[in-house]
Amino acid sequence: MAEFGHLALFFAWILALFGVLGGAGAGIKRSRKLLLAVVNSTKLVTLCCFLSIFALGWLFIHNDYSVQYVWRFSNRDMPDIYKISAIWGGMDGSMLLWAFILSLSSGVVALNFRASSSALMSWTLAVLNSSALFFLSVVMFITDPFRYIKAPFVPPDGNGLNPLLQNPLMVVHPPMLYLGFTTFAVPFAFCLGALFSGVLNNDWIRLTRRWTLLGWAFLTAGIVMGGHWAYVELGWGGFWAWDPVENSSFLPWLTGSAFLHSVMVQERKSMLKIWNVWLVVATYGLTVFGTFLTRSGIVQSVHAFAETDMGWVFLAYLGTLVALTLALTIWRRKELRPERRIESFFSREAAFLINNLILLSICFATLWGVMFPVISEAVTGVKQTVSIPFFNAVNVPLFLALIFMMGVGPLIAWRKSNLPNLRRTFLGPFVFGIAVAVLLVWAGVPGFYPILSYALCAFVLMTILGEMHRGIRAQALGSENALAGSLSGAGRLFRRHRDRYAGYLVHFGVLVATIGITASMAHKVEREFALAPGESFRVGRFELKLKQIDEGQTPNYQSVTAVTEVFDQEGNFLRTLKPEMRSYVRNQENTTEVALNVTLREDLYLVMVGLDDSGRKAALKVFINPLQVWLWFGAILMIIGSVIILLPRKQTAPAFERAPQGSASSSI
Repeated sequence: MAEFGHLALFFAWILALFGVLGGAGAGIKRSRKLLLAVVNSTKLVTLCCFLSIFALGWLFIHNDYSVQYVWRFSNRDMPDIYKISAIWGGMDGSMLLWAFILSLSSGVVALNFRASSSALMSWTLAVLNSSALFFLSVVMFITDPFRYIKAPFVPPDGNGLNPLLQNPLMVVHPPMLYLGFTTFAVPFAFCLGALFSGVLNNDWIRLTRRWTLLGWAFLTAGIVMGGHWAYVELGWGGFWAWDPVENSSFLPWLTGSAFLHSVMVQERKSMLKIWNVWLVVATYGLTVFGTFLTRSGIVQSVHAFAETDMGWVFLAYLGTLVALTLALTIWRRKELRPERRIESFFSREAAFLINNLILLSICFATLWGVMFPVISEAVTGVKQTVSIPFFNAVNVPLFLALIFMMGVGPLIAWRKSNLPNLRRTFLGPFVFGIAVAVLLVWAGVPGFYPILSYALCAFVLMTILGEMHRGIRAQALGSENALAGSLSGAGRLFRRHRDRYAGYLVHFGVLVATIGITASMAHKVEREFALAPGESFRVGRFELKLKQIDEGQTPNYQSVTAVTEVFDQEGNFLRTLKPEMRSYVRNQENTTEVALNVTLREDLYLVMVGLDDSGRKAALKVFINPLQVWLWFGAILMIIGSVIILLPRKQTAPAFERAPQGSASSSI
């Protein structure tokens, strides 16, 4: 099966190479026949990559330890679900997964090919196949997961997967991240395809925006799943630590968010064309840069792969992308000139541009924090690092400014707003936000930034509700029954403006998540203590009583569990928590398993740190994280809103498929 997987990789590589050369040839010669051949070869790349990763999965499930990669990341005692996640648990398999998902996105683009497509599709497929060719080359020649063990015998068992990765979230989290990363290759390909072909009207932008939103939704889900994994697996009481690898997934999320907003300005006003080109390229480029970070060993992280000498490959690829885009932008600079200019600071165009600048400021500050150790070591010879306080000090004010603009941007008028309209739209929400801040100060809520965060969330919430109220009232005019008219008006409003109000749902999800993040970080309670069976400890409104210390063993690990009963402040029993320490036999590594009592009000988060010298007392650490669950609810709302926008609509074929090939750019 290893030979089969490697052979499938080889054919995928050949087909991707043909896709690059054939797509470029079809774009230059406007060859219909060659374009059809490239479409079919792109689909076959997807099939070959699927067969290759299927072969690797078969090797894991059947415990074939003659293959080095299978031996390193699996053993017989692991459950099958973790053998599946072991496919991407190491460098080699993760790169194969990346190549497969990238080929899957390319295959979907090829499947949507229509008989009257223009030169844009030829160049788009050429760029997509070039991305696939790069990652397939990495898998084929550097990180081949099908290499055999160089030994005279086949080991009877494997080394096993990292215990931290033996978590159900690891089955979904990495593929979800890679779906986000690789989906961003499609907007990048359409962008370069438009620059190569000269088809620079706004139709490629519309196609790009949908793919960007899809990648953004996948990446959002992947980031949140990663945060939840860190929350339940690492035992430190938090979900985000500005870790370099966490940041590597966050950077393209920021630029993707910026593009999703600024692209509306280009569609409506034919502005920001060059800006949007570079946002698309930066988003895809940052996914490549994140791959470099996690696989070069230049940063230290619990998430990173072992240090390798392959970092230069990704840097060379990234440099090529930037140089090529720069050359194409200069070549097409006349077609990319804006057709209008921003007329007023008080306009939606200006608000979206400010939104973009804030997102890019957060991106730059985060990137600087990630690369500062590398830069400091290169300049001074001493590696100096920045930690959580730096990122919070710089990014928290920027995030709060972003929340404010989230309330202003969608409601301010295009072109120019006048003072009466601004007052009518924002005075009520502004007063409500001030009232919330005063109420929180009166209630004794500590901290300037937390109060400001809650007040801004209240302001934005009222702007959303106000906009919905005005729309429903306009739809319900003429109805004799107020309630029935409002309900029917709401239905008509959402049907006619589905994407707009789904976007408001995404914004509402951001508000919910922001409140959860603010409360859990600003008002966290943390205590450490030791208990013998029968002893109690009070923290907040809870009393924790250690009932017993249990020891257990499975084929995969040994465990020690602190069985702890939780009571409220009146002495009523709530539930039993069982924080656990595990010692994995094969890896000789220890992990903690967190015990959680989750409510809408707060999370009670209990960790077993160890046993005292006598073995009679359990050392425990407890965190009370207020409103933590609302972070996860907010993320779900964001993803639901994105899915609603992505639901298909009945529409005519895009203009680039109706227009003559090589048509010039047009204004809206």
